[in-house]
Amino acid sequence: MQGREPLQTHIDPFVRAFGGELVSSLLGEAANLPMNADYLFRRFSIIAELKSLEVASFGESFQKKMSQLVEAWADRGLLFVWGTQRLDLARLPAPCQQDVLNVIAKPLQNNVLRHANRQIRSTKEALGLPDAKGILMIASDGNEDLKPQDVLFFCSRILWRERPDKDVEFPHIDAVVYFNPRMPAVLPTTGRVSFIWGTVLRPPEDPALLAFLDELSEAFRLYMEKTWNVPFPRTELGPGDHQKLRFAGVPDRLIKVPGKDAT
Repeated sequence: MQGREPLQTHIDPFVRAFGGELVSSLLGEAANLPMNADYLFRRFSIIAELKSLEVASFGESFQKKMSQLVEAWADRGLLFVWGTQRLDLARLPAPCQQDVLNVIAKPLQNNVLRHANRQIRSTKEALGLPDAKGILMIASDGNEDLKPQDVLFFCSRILWRERPDKDVEFPHIDAVVYFNPRMPAVLPTTGRVSFIWGTVLRPPEDPALLAFLDELSEAFRLYMEKTWNVPFPRTELGPGDHQKLRFAGVPDRLIKVPGKDAT
């Protein structure tokens, strides 16, 4: 990733062309910009924060947590792993699947959604727009471990989560947009390069917000066609097709964990 242009250099021009504004331009150099969101779509009263998934999810920290899970599963009599093995999440017992999902989802929750919630809240205050809607735009931009359907699944779980007092965990994020502007995806059934645009809305769904997201989606599809000089026809996936989406050139990865010594 060294030397690669920041994702904003590709997204900022689109936002401006769509009629959006950069919050950094509105607040000026004196503002604490990292604490604020990226974009304002004034006509729609929507504030948006852009996040990119760049770092691999199954690195050293993840492997350490997986080792701890394997020991806990053995203690609970759920699963015994002998020697170093690769685990297929779909084949694990249900309680073990839930444990793994929690480990994978936690960085998304703490490093992406929690930060974005604060930034959108801060921007509402700075711009005097307390009733503005907030959206989080998440782009796969280097992380090959989290497949497209994984990101949408985890974001929906987190976005709909409630605190013990029944308030939502992240009240300033009304919707999440997931897309892949620089990581081509393919659908194995056709082999065609695909541009992904998925949305998750926190219930109850707002018709005006949904209409904005549809308009934004179509505008970005056309922007991608012009940028890449490749046609991206709008295609609705059939039942189960979203599970088959893969990043181009990236093989399926199983989770590798060290188990107990068999001796």
